[in-house]
Amino acid sequence: MQCTLSSRQPVQACARRHAPHSARAVAVKPLGARRAAPTRSSSPFVGESKAFGARSIAHSGMRKRVTCAPRFNVVSSAEAVANPGGISDNAASANVVKSILGAGTFALPWAFAKTGTVFTTVYMALAAVQCLYCLSIMQRAGAIAVEKDPKNADLITSYGGLAVATLGPVGGNLTTLTVFVCIFGIAAAYLVFIASTLATIMPYTQNHLIKVITPVMVALSFIRTLSGVSIISMFGNVSVLLGMGAVIAYASQLGFNFASIPVMNAAGFPAAFGSVAFLFFVHFTMPPIEWSMAQPKEFFNSAAKAFAGSTIVAAAFGALGAAAFGAGVSSVVITMMSGTAAAVVKLLLCFNLLCTFPIVSSSAFQIIERVMGGADNMSAPLIYGLRSAFVILAAWSAIAIPSFGKLLGLVGGVSCTALTLIFPPLMLFATDKNISPVEKLYLLVTIAAGVAIAAGSISS
Repeated sequence: MQCTLSSRQPVQACARRHAPHSARAVAVKPLGARRAAPTRSSSPFVGESKAFGARSIAHSGMRKRVTCAPRFNVVSSAEAVANPGGISDNAASANVVKSILGAGTFALPWAFAKTGTVFTTVYMALAAVQCLYCLSIMQRAGAIAVEKDPKNADLITSYGGLAVATLGPVGGNLTTLTVFVCIFGIAAAYLVFIASTLATIMPYTQNHLIKVITPVMVALSFIRTLSGVSIISMFGNVSVLLGMGAVIAYASQLGFNFASIPVMNAAGFPAAFGSVAFLFFVHFTMPPIEWSMAQPKEFFNSAAKAFAGSTIVAAAFGALGAAAFGAGVSSVVITMMSGTAAAVVKLLLCFNLLCTFPIVSSSAFQIIERVMGGADNMSAPLIYGLRSAFVILAAWSAIAIPSFGKLLGLVGGVSCTALTLIFPPLMLFATDKNISPVEKLYLLVTIAAGVAIAAGSISS
């Protein structure tokens, strides 16, 4: 086993470590601690974050301590030494849950009404299992990339960097473009969610409210220091849970009529699956959580618990919401509620999205500025002009596609599907030359399924 040690780590550290997994160790300070200067990287996604509704992933700068190149018989990308400053296994699970269960959860009753209670539950569970498999192959590909070149250890802490380390510059650029499109779609979905929700408590149309909200979003896009906004966005966790609880409480008063929705409707799958994909296909948020852990090698187990729990909660919420509101349920189910308490919850959710918009859009703005040669080489008017154009184009898209469910279908069905079902298998193909014939076949089927889902989402 080849090791690269810093002067701060005793030589015996690697001698004590002979597990067959990948080896890369990083030291991550806890949130709120003073950050070490991040390692220079060619990836625009080092330090990336994603937030949608309750989603918020914040991680501190990383300081490399030990890099050990593993053998090819790797299973995961993290066999790291203990990092007392990192987050716990349970905290990692909570971060994964936050990545999954956000404002997109409120489209699940619509998805269940489209494809049926049993069918939706089955493909949701299968999607969760497939997500865990794709996560495992991302870890394997990253481990092999580090074995081949220990310098890649600085890249695999983010999804974009992992793509560069495994697929090369071309694959990294394609991944960057896909993530950019995904973030753009999320920004449009923000506008639709906020406008459609406010339209139920204000005497204005959805499109009129989009035009009113757009200048606010433009102003928020000018924020370049996100520490304060990150703290405020933690409020989103509570608001989403309150919203889900309010929906179930309101639905219980209406009664649950499961006969009003189908058990299975395969014809609605192309349109509805994108909402499920948007929730579970969050893999470009996973590497930062993994490498912020005290024990990165435990990340897969933490993620498995999070996916299992989220699947149960999401399936129950979607089925109960569909049964209560019927086949005509809105793609933003909370808009079907009335009353003072419902209005308060709606306002809280809208406020949450406004607070988290600068976080989710920051990665897109970093991509734009990187393409333009870096923010240091751009004038302030050009920076703010491009950010304004991004928001205005997202608003135009929100008006052109006014359905929250359809927008999630496109974003989840195309971008998120590519980032979960297409790129990870390609990463493993590019790095591991010892894949078994059976797994090769399964990887090809996974890629084909991803392409088919993306094509179906576009055509629907």
